[in-house]
Amino acid sequence: MGLLEVAGIASILPFMQLLAEPEAVESNRWLKSAYDWFEFETQRELLIATGIFVIVLLTISNLFSAFTIWLQYRFIWRTMHDLSVRLLYTYIKKPYEYYLNQNTADLRAYIITEVGNLASGIMLPIIEMVSRVMVALVIFGLLIIANPSIAISSLFVLGGLYLTIYLIQQRYIKRLGEDRITYNAKRYRSLYELLSGIKTVKAFEAHHFFYNRYERASNEFVKIMPNFNVVMLTPRYILEIFAFGGILAITLFLYVSSGDIGGALPMLSLYAFAGYRLLPALQKAFAAATKLKHNYPILDKLYDDLIYSLRDISAPKPENSKLSFKQTLSIKDITFQYENTDKPVLNKFSVTIKKGETVAFVGSTGSGKTTIIDVLMGLLVGSKGEISVDDQLLSEDNMAAWHHQTAYVPQDVFLFDETIARNIMFGVEEERIDKEQLAKAARMADIYDFVQSLPKGFQTVIGERGMRLSGGQRQRIGLARALYFDPDVLIMDEATSALDNITEKSIIASLETLPDDLTVIIVAHRLSTVRYADIIYLLENGKIVAAGGYEELIESNSTFREMVELS
Repeated sequence: MGLLEVAGIASILPFMQLLAEPEAVESNRWLKSAYDWFEFETQRELLIATGIFVIVLLTISNLFSAFTIWLQYRFIWRTMHDLSVRLLYTYIKKPYEYYLNQNTADLRAYIITEVGNLASGIMLPIIEMVSRVMVALVIFGLLIIANPSIAISSLFVLGGLYLTIYLIQQRYIKRLGEDRITYNAKRYRSLYELLSGIKTVKAFEAHHFFYNRYERASNEFVKIMPNFNVVMLTPRYILEIFAFGGILAITLFLYVSSGDIGGALPMLSLYAFAGYRLLPALQKAFAAATKLKHNYPILDKLYDDLIYSLRDISAPKPENSKLSFKQTLSIKDITFQYENTDKPVLNKFSVTIKKGETVAFVGSTGSGKTTIIDVLMGLLVGSKGEISVDDQLLSEDNMAAWHHQTAYVPQDVFLFDETIARNIMFGVEEERIDKEQLAKAARMADIYDFVQSLPKGFQTVIGERGMRLSGGQRQRIGLARALYFDPDVLIMDEATSALDNITEKSIIASLETLPDDLTVIIVAHRLSTVRYADIIYLLENGKIVAAGGYEELIESNSTFREMVELS
């Protein structure tokens, strides 16, 4: 591209020389050679042909520049996609504990917005800076050939000014970049919290609070961008003063040295046109360097995660293998402590669950019930102890197989804005749909008749987070989802605590129809849910303090008896 730029600029000189001095065709060997080679009959024909040649050369140069820009942006957008999916995959592979200390709205901002800024604000400026510096150097090379003293003086003046301005502004530019990332994340976070909790926000008339949070973050964000753009463009206006002043100075110099402005016109035209090409090249190089400095904090923030993504860039693939579970599930001496807490939630916790049992964990808030479930599912990893299935230790290598053995129904079932069928067949691709298994799971969850009563049946779209369904219907879809995968272990974590008594009893009745060899693990605050459990474990401070059947614990344990009375 630089050579085409120089060719376009260099072609101006002979054209202007012919225009100012038609007889130059006799004194200039290049013009003489062109005149003889193409067999022109008059100097006028040579002048017209030279003008057409200059126009064609400039047209090719500009078209090639446009094509180069297209290639650059194509590369950047492709890179943005690759970095975005790499980053998403990195976050998917993070352990569940990582999300306990992260705001997912920030992660969304990184994946969607900041990756785009990384590509367009770091990679593109590097490409732009290198290409424009090369163009500028080639143009300066041409000017040095034409007049070394003027070219070198211009190089030091223009280059020195750009460098001085950049060095003065670089700290401010970097701080603007850091602030932009901070306030952009706050915008995402405020908006997500407002929209995800819109029902509660409206119920409490708290929309002004959330609106103000977003407005403040957005206001600070938009203050940054004009400042950055002004910093990036300021040198252009300063340098134009020096550039055009320089052209006037060169005009005077050439006039004085040649004594004839007509004789100086070709050289003056060369410098004017070179300046026309050179100033944008220098400005774009400076703008690229400024963008690079402004967006460098993004690289600092995302560097570790992007490097991690290079280890394995393949998308997570579904695995169908299952871990053999025919006898017992054993937790032995598990100790777990959350980050930034004073004491462990579980301390040498041990329990053995037999195949086909219905087991319940009960206790007050903070006793460790949900933590046990998270450890059992491999979402949290204890600092000590082990979990085994039929004497086979659970580890990272067989955790995916264990997940295919278990199914999970939480208190707040995760539903997304898709059909009922898609929500039940969670993560199953279209070509792998088993309609018979879908109907079977819906019947076991006692939601089949309701689905069939809908105009579109299983193809009914339920809205964001299942907003078009009742609480009981959402829980039944969660239960049908769990049963669709034909698990050996069904885990219910406070799955009925938010439901009314009638709906809760109906769901419990559905559980009683499940296969006898299905192991059911229940965490419950409302003790009516665990009445029919084979064994109930009462927890306090992460330890089992009592165990037995429902009636047995009422008779033998005052704490359990009080919990039953209060529930």
